[in-house]
Amino acid sequence: MKIDTVNLLAKFSSEGYNKILINGAKGLLRLLCFEPGQSVPLHRHPRGDEYFYIVKGKGKITVGKEEAEANSGCIFKVPAGVLHGWENESQRLILLSIIIPAQSYELSEEAVKMEFV
Repeated sequence: MKIDTVNLLAKFSSEGYNKILINGAKGLLRLLCFEPGQSVPLHRHPRGDEYFYIVKGKGKITVGKEEAEANSGCIFKVPAGVLHGWENESQRLILLSIIIPAQSYELSEEAVKMEFV
């Protein structure tokens, strides 16, 4: 069993924010690490919802035409196809990003079933 901690996985760069894959999730589960002043321009994921959990720090998120301040402990969803972006202002920011492809929802009932032994 491999157990990681966010503090050991998080890596920051003055060149730009870092995307760090977690436990071989191939881009579906990753940490996004920002230094002050770094940002992600508006973009969209046409085929997957993106969920964010703010692990540490605070930043400004734009989703569609709305802007909000997001602080440590917040979690929210950006639906597939919706423009979104991040701005980090004054302190290091660590986000957990989870992208869920649309077809995964069809399989979710099977995936969450539990078998007891």
